[in-house]
Amino acid sequence: MNDRGPTFVPTASLAATLADLALRAWQPAVEFGLLFGDPVYWGWGVPRGDGHPVLVLPGLFAGDDYLQPLRRWLRRVGYTPVRSGLDRNPGWSEALVHEIGERAEAAFTRTGRRVTIVGHSMGGILARSIAARRPHTTGHVITLGAPLAIVRGSLPATVRFTSIYSRDDRIVRHPAAVGRDPHALNVEVRGTHTGLAGNSEVYRRLAELLPVPATMR
Repeated sequence: MNDRGPTFVPTASLAATLADLALRAWQPAVEFGLLFGDPVYWGWGVPRGDGHPVLVLPGLFAGDDYLQPLRRWLRRVGYTPVRSGLDRNPGWSEALVHEIGERAEAAFTRTGRRVTIVGHSMGGILARSIAARRPHTTGHVITLGAPLAIVRGSLPATVRFTSIYSRDDRIVRHPAAVGRDPHALNVEVRGTHTGLAGNSEVYRRLAELLPVPATMR
């Protein structure tokens, strides 16, 4: 007599689901790994930047460290990366918008150039809030998988706004990351939510998007 209780045998559908979850758990790491082997990361074939400051904001509960590859790439291709100063993004608040907005203001004052703000996930919501309050300092907001469905109102037309999103995003599900501003540019890529910060296709898109149009200089 077997007194160890019933034996659990996973069904084929459950096994497939578990395998899919395991694959998705590893996928962001794979995306970062592939990035480092891609010529775009080393600046090959990337137009030289104009040196203007680019403030990079982390996602919820994350900090500047995981965005270090992006900041290194920005410097390598000719921009001036600016850290958020966050060890851990606690989530949106007016106090945090003001704090990081002061960093944008300082970069603008120091260089005389309007700042591009790149925000990953919740960092994109912070980026957009800073631009709405300080349009004189912000030339372009670029969000990566940001939950834009929660925002209200529109950015001034003087601030370029680009949303980069993925239909594969299981955290900010499509179309929640699509920008609804009248002048928003929405750019679709393939990749996971976390992996958008280290995705080769995203970097290629950034290389196209970061140059400031002559009409806005």
